[in-house]
Amino acid sequence: MKIAFVTSHINRSTQWIWFSDEMQKRGIQHIHIIINEFKPLLYDDLKEGNIKVYFLKYSNKLLLIINFFRIIKILLDNKIDVVHTELPYGNLLGLGAAYLCRIKMRITTCENTTWFSDFDSKKQELIDRITYFFSKRIIALTQDSYEFLNKHFNIPPRKLCIIHHSLKSSDYLNLTDEQVKSLRNELEIPSGIFVIGMVARFEYWKGHVYAIEAMKKLVVEFPNVRLYIFGSKGESFETAMNKIKEYELEDYIIYKGFVRDNIVLYKFFDIHLHIPITLQSETFGINIMEGMISGCAQVLTLSGISSFTARDGKNCIVVPYKSSEAVYQALKKLISDDDLRKSLGDQAKEDAIKHFRYSEKFDEHLLLYEELKQELGL
Repeated sequence: MKIAFVTSHINRSTQWIWFSDEMQKRGIQHIHIIINEFKPLLYDDLKEGNIKVYFLKYSNKLLLIINFFRIIKILLDNKIDVVHTELPYGNLLGLGAAYLCRIKMRITTCENTTWFSDFDSKKQELIDRITYFFSKRIIALTQDSYEFLNKHFNIPPRKLCIIHHSLKSSDYLNLTDEQVKSLRNELEIPSGIFVIGMVARFEYWKGHVYAIEAMKKLVVEFPNVRLYIFGSKGESFETAMNKIKEYELEDYIIYKGFVRDNIVLYKFFDIHLHIPITLQSETFGINIMEGMISGCAQVLTLSGISSFTARDGKNCIVVPYKSSEAVYQALKKLISDDDLRKSLGDQAKEDAIKHFRYSEKFDEHLLLYEELKQELGL
């Protein structure tokens, strides 16, 4: 079978890069169609890997309509058998085009389960409902997401399955000191400071405000501590920046934007902080498992995959939702205890290697495609 992956709202994705690498090794024909406001890094990464990839730019509704017909042509020209989509316009345009092309094998990965409710967006809920209607299989990333989709959208279990994101562990375990030093110099992060890292685009549900409030107290006791925030600007960016300015923390909380080499990034974190504000705010949280395999001591709320992996006092410190005081106390404890940081990081790495083998994820996807093919009698 020949597979088309249709995605949107992505800049870079190691998950899709690894997926394409594995498909090439196994001789499985596939293409990528990426819908985005700008040409993403993922496009260049796939091109470098000799993967056929199409970039469809959008900036208004007219372009979305034009792109819909472009996708139809691409699917027909490439004689596609399977369409696998992800994220809003990838889902809406990709599955709609596949339906009109009479491609029966239509699959979506549910990357952002609660976007529609997080932002009270009727438009996003409509896109989600259309997505789930056209899909023959829906991949949830966690058990919590599975249960939410089943309950809120009334999706029957026969259409749902769970396949976690995973890691190509060799990419993380074989890093050199020179790679780490090079990125640290590029980001102008000085030596001799204690680094707390937060990798999270600026959406209110990521909990930046609670990290900022915790830092207000923390720097009084530990003036050598710095919080570095990485990720794209989102709807809460200005609110967060204003809060940092209000607390006069500009020298202690530094925003570094989007970093291409996120695999190296965690290697110079002393602590990794990730604190979404509800159980289902984070659909998965790739950065959680990246922090784990990098051996970071982590402070986490139970959200996304951490609800499955996090073991308080064993491989991380778990804090309550929306509690700057709990975040402050957890960070203070870890800053003061080198041995605890090391033991939590070592256990987190061991757990990540055990639970997130990329070959297993890939095999589960292939099995899903084959089962669907047989079910449809193709």
